[in-house]
Amino acid sequence: MKITEIEVIPLRLPYEERMRKRLYHFAMREELTLYKFHTDTGLAGLGENPGPPFGQELLDPYLGTDPFDHVMSAKLYNLDMACYDLMGKHLGLPAWKLMGQQMRQWVSMGWWMPCMSPEDSANEVRMAAERGYRGLKCKARAFYDVVEQSHAMQEAAPPDFRVEFDFNGSLINVETALPICRELEKIPVVKGLEEPIFAYDIEGWRRLHQEIRIPFYLHGVGTVFEGPSRQPSGPWLGLRAGDFDGALCSHENIRNALAASWAFAAANTPILLQYVGAGITEAFACHMGAIMHTATLPAVTGGHLYEDDLIVEPHVMQRGFMKVPLGPGLGVELDEDAVERYRHTPEPEWARYFSVVTLPGGLKHYYRNLQQAERLMKLGVDEAFAPGVRLDEREDDGSEEFDRIWKQLQEVDWPIWD
Repeated sequence: MKITEIEVIPLRLPYEERMRKRLYHFAMREELTLYKFHTDTGLAGLGENPGPPFGQELLDPYLGTDPFDHVMSAKLYNLDMACYDLMGKHLGLPAWKLMGQQMRQWVSMGWWMPCMSPEDSANEVRMAAERGYRGLKCKARAFYDVVEQSHAMQEAAPPDFRVEFDFNGSLINVETALPICRELEKIPVVKGLEEPIFAYDIEGWRRLHQEIRIPFYLHGVGTVFEGPSRQPSGPWLGLRAGDFDGALCSHENIRNALAASWAFAAANTPILLQYVGAGITEAFACHMGAIMHTATLPAVTGGHLYEDDLIVEPHVMQRGFMKVPLGPGLGVELDEDAVERYRHTPEPEWARYFSVVTLPGGLKHYYRNLQQAERLMKLGVDEAFAPGVRLDEREDDGSEEFDRIWKQLQEVDWPIWD
């Protein structure tokens, strides 16, 4: 069996209407690319990546090869999943059988949301629970009061619900993080904190970890280097030292993910799978989760954000778990009608906007966008996670005031203070 052609299918797949503008402001675009790996046997394997198509230089190494040449590959998982789809279809076996022994038939799957107001965060928890999810991963950012947000989510959550916050280092250091983490400890729904402070601050992590009972998660599971090396990887050192309680296998290639599965199993440390995409990627994540020993934290794909999953039969969700597809390969069939529909989706036109951070006492600071607010607040321009702080997006209302502020924000990399 040889791969003879790779069909590249760029799509514009809209997010659900309630989230479209919010995710645009969060710098997430609605581009998604499908790949069909055609073979000389007539079989086709499916791959997928959010974003525009990969360059031809990334596709060429697959042409003329046997899909079995890519077992345990260290290339892009988005393309390698198509090879596992082909191998499974060729053998009449589910893809997980080519990865390892099955640990579970249902994989813990979580909801994902960007940072939102306390009110909107509570609504997301309700929606996630209604759709069968029991875990949620939420971005935590300096321009929302994460303690107030957590209390609102606690009130909306079912008894068996859990929330993990991804700070991406935005608590900055131990002195800032400690009082906020102590408040979060009092809120039962908060079950994990991903990178509360900057990951390189090893001693800071250690100090914070000794004080706070909420599990800490590291972003990254890399435990192997290519070829001989005298230097172990950072995650491996932290794993052995016990400096974190879990880690994200986030968009890792298949080789690194499976190697981490064994290393983290030996350390009895859980893994959170994070592979973002629509229905094809969700199927791939399920097959990975089926064999990874400690992939027990709710995985994240973000597939629920899209208005369509692009597969004929939707994935089955039940009380926080997604069923591993049973068919050969990835076990999903592409919805060709949906693919044709989203080939021609026009790019949305969004109004100009800027971000307004309201600080305690009603003081307002204007930022170009929330990305600028996040970066500058990490540098101490405004107080991070101040009680009651919140961010709102102000859209172009045609006024001279809006136009003046918007133009001034484009010229200088600094907020306008009220």
